[in-house]
Amino acid sequence: MALSPKELQRIARSDGWRDGRVEVFDTASAGKVMVKGVRPARGLARYRLLNGVARLLGLPFLQAAPMPGGKRAQKTEVTRLRALHDMGACVPKVLHVGDDHFVMQWLGHDHLGNVIQAGHPHAPALWRKGGDALVRLHAAGQYLSQGFARNMVVGGTHASPHLAGWIDFEDDPLQVMSLPDAQVRDWLTYLHSTLWMLRVSDAEIDACIDEWMAAESPAVRDRYMRACRRTGWMRVLPRHRRFGRDAVSLQAAAAAAHRYLRRHVGRQPTLSD
Repeated sequence: MALSPKELQRIARSDGWRDGRVEVFDTASAGKVMVKGVRPARGLARYRLLNGVARLLGLPFLQAAPMPGGKRAQKTEVTRLRALHDMGACVPKVLHVGDDHFVMQWLGHDHLGNVIQAGHPHAPALWRKGGDALVRLHAAGQYLSQGFARNMVVGGTHASPHLAGWIDFEDDPLQVMSLPDAQVRDWLTYLHSTLWMLRVSDAEIDACIDEWMAAESPAVRDRYMRACRRTGWMRVLPRHRRFGRDAVSLQAAAAAAHRYLRRHVGRQPTLSD
């Protein structure tokens, strides 16, 4: 799957990934590949307040992992992609690393968030498979960077889509939190970014979450329960999308958290839970 010198030269000369950050190329050696340019360096000061609030609330897994940009971010992403690929995780293989860009396998043209929002008939099955993939990843002692639905690539055809893998690893949560914190953070971002638009019953959602949490480590389960206690009150937020995506997505995740507490705690939680 090695790229030829001519292909690497063509990629290096392109303005597409410089202007738009990413660009897809057709190559004879490796098929379609994705090129990702270095993001301009960014300061870390804006993350300090958010991380301080997360610690104050006793929810360290809500901290924002630093995303400095520049060559540091590229090095972090390449390192994590290679480590995850080597252990068999569904991530693109890194094919080449340059000073201001790197090249990886192209996994597909869509992502899970789009597929769910479009109401695709395969969306519920893909959502369940995404959660199953997280369980396997965590069982191997690994974690994502940002477990949002937009970072799970969907490949295949419209009639027969499949989960192709996770992308976007510019930040490393272990810089600011423990492994169990990073793993429960994966669940919170995954559920937050999918439940608000998922067209399945609450009973099916609850059954999946119960199955996934049962397969997780006690440390991750404890942290998820803690998150449910601290966020369940947000189920009272508006459900209608005219109030904005953020409110609706928080409400859906909080409602699932509240139901989880009702199933796994010996009393019905109050709004303060």
